[in-house]
Amino acid sequence: MEPTPATIPSVMNPHLRTSLVIVAALAGLILLVACGGSGERARDFEVVQFNGETFRLSQEAESQVVVLNFWYPSCPPCREEMPAIEAAWQELKDEPVRILGLYVPQGFDSERDAQDFVNELGLTFSFATDRLARIAEAYDFDAFPKTYYIDMDRNIVATNLGILETDEIVQQVRALLGGPAS
Repeated sequence: MEPTPATIPSVMNPHLRTSLVIVAALAGLILLVACGGSGERARDFEVVQFNGETFRLSQEAESQVVVLNFWYPSCPPCREEMPAIEAAWQELKDEPVRILGLYVPQGFDSERDAQDFVNELGLTFSFATDRLARIAEAYDFDAFPKTYYIDMDRNIVATNLGILETDEIVQQVRALLGGPAS
């Protein structure tokens, strides 16, 4: 009897079949962790931005989506993605969204280096410093660059590890706002 496309032939080695199921499950889990949101509530924090104003997540997220990007100036992928984040900000700035670039000191870049980098590229979205890496620790942050999308209920609904593209930022934010993804 010929197996149908939806069945696995019974002659397949059971160990191979088990291995394939495990590999598929692990691949799905890795994708969920790398690209998906945790669904957990975003930890509240307060920082002073480079412009001197205070940013408090609980207040910001009451009426807008928050995009939180962890970075540092000498991180090549961080540097590479900043123009894309700026382009997304330019497209979204009239919508209820706030983008915060959170500089996390790594011992070889100073806050002055971070501010100089922001000025050099002419970046206009918000920036602040996580001086003691307490925010990064609270967010179980593990690598650069990492971005969290936080909805108006202050839930982390998506994360991205690695370089962002303008379109993916815009689509994610618009999806959270309930509008067309563009």
